[in-house]
Amino acid sequence: MKKCFKIILSIFVLVLTFVAGFQTANLRNEGKWKLEQKNNQSGIDLKLPGENEKSIVTVEEVEAKLKGIAELSSYSGEYTVTYGKDTARYWLDNIKIFGTTNSIEIKASGVVKVGYDMSKMVINVDNDSSKIYIKLPEIQLNDNYVIWDTVTCSESNNILNPIEFSQYEEIVDEIERMGLEDVESKGIYDKASENIKNIIKGFLSGYEDYTIIYM
Repeated sequence: MKKCFKIILSIFVLVLTFVAGFQTANLRNEGKWKLEQKNNQSGIDLKLPGENEKSIVTVEEVEAKLKGIAELSSYSGEYTVTYGKDTARYWLDNIKIFGTTNSIEIKASGVVKVGYDMSKMVINVDNDSSKIYIKLPEIQLNDNYVIWDTVTCSESNNILNPIEFSQYEEIVDEIERMGLEDVESKGIYDKASENIKNIIKGFLSGYEDYTIIYM
């Protein structure tokens, strides 16, 4: 009889242990389910496999990328020009006085720099079509100067009409004017435009999904 009682008691203890374990697991699962439900209600989007969000590009973001481009906006061209001029004294402003002519001839190389005022650049972004629109300002002449180390000069002075410093200045001014025409004829403005577009392309290389359109 005692043996039968012990068997019944053991079975009863096993049943209580099973029920207690089941309730504990159920409570844990219930807490986990509530936690997951709360997270889903927090507004977090669940992405499907392979789904990618499209990034949004702003005008301010593009402007920030191009902020440091001002120092690179110049494009230079070089020239070498030879120019000479004879100068004589005149009587009554239109009659040359014989034997008063002096002459100067100067050969020099120079540099012309053209570029853009990037603060005047206009930017628009169309995220729907993945396009960045850029309107460049008018190209401008930034500098034009003779490299003095390259200057060679031949002159013929005249005691009746000594050479004046202003004559050298006039010839140098004419060399710079002719040099500008020379680099313009070689397409300096087109080359500068191509150069600035390559620079912009490099600065915006992170937007590989976007196409740059120049207006």
